Amino acid sequence: MYSDSLLNLFQITEDLGLQQGVDSLIDMEENGVPFALDSGIHVDDIWARTARVEECLDLIDDETQKKHIQNMMYFTAGVMPDLDSVDNRFDVIENLENVINDFKESDSIFASHLVGIGPGGIDHDWDSVEYNGRNHEYFDYDTVNDEKDLFALQLTLAKKLNMPFVLHSRKGFKETSDVLKAVKWNKGLVHGFSYSQSELEFFLDLGWYISFSGSVTYAGKKAFSDMSELVSYVPKDRLLIESDCPFYPPVPVKNSTNIPQNIKYVYEYISSKRNISSHKLGEIVESNFQKLFGI
Repeated sequence: MYSDSLLNLFQITEDLGLQQGVDSLIDMEENGVPFALDSGIHVDDIWARTARVEECLDLIDDETQKKHIQNMMYFTAGVMPDLDSVDNRFDVIENLENVINDFKESDSIFASHLVGIGPGGIDHDWDSVEYNGRNHEYFDYDTVNDEKDLFALQLTLAKKLNMPFVLHSRKGFKETSDVLKAVKWNKGLVHGFSYSQSELEFFLDLGWYISFSGSVTYAGKKAFSDMSELVSYVPKDRLLIESDCPFYPPVPVKNSTNIPQNIKYVYEYISSKRNISSHKLGEIVESNFQKLFGI
């Protein structure tokens, strides 16, 4: 019922143990989750992430359930803008293309389930909990331009391969918009949307889908005051929802490590703001996921 447009199961198992990954996958399957998109942060982590899901599947006895989970899980491959990736961006993107092609031709049970590129983009949120390896002290003018270049290269690769892009943009709208205008590839989703209505309209005008995470339930807090209005503003045919686990746990579990099951609270929050049932919202998000990723 609750499609999830971004999660990182590998990181969940690293933080909470392999059994938590097993339990989460079983719970998702039992609750009829049609699609879940697993994303990482490193250029070649698709191999480790899919292998971890297979490890979890090996611990499930019910063959029908295992098949449902296998059908449910989809993946992206991409790279986030840490200093090493920014400095070595040309080699990194060449490697990423090779990884994508090799994985699609591999004997992995998920070879046909690599459906997108990313997350990638611009991140100037120096207090971000999502990944380490960045420090504002080295993000001078030249480095910011190189970060934009990495984003442009990755987005251009998505255009070349005709794959949807998962856009990560934090406190860097100007740089993000510059790249989008230059590359002109707008097939994808803006994950964990965190900007205001004017930026939202920019992304919508270009054709992007908008994905909200548990952070929308922080409405009323600093920097999230208008989120309750934005979740109603997005057209229903552009709306996606993500857990972004293990990060940004929603209210009422805000002080815990986020797990996939918590996405129900995001659905409940957004459905209440849009005056529809969680079930209806689930149908809308499922349809949008199918359309964007061609599933």
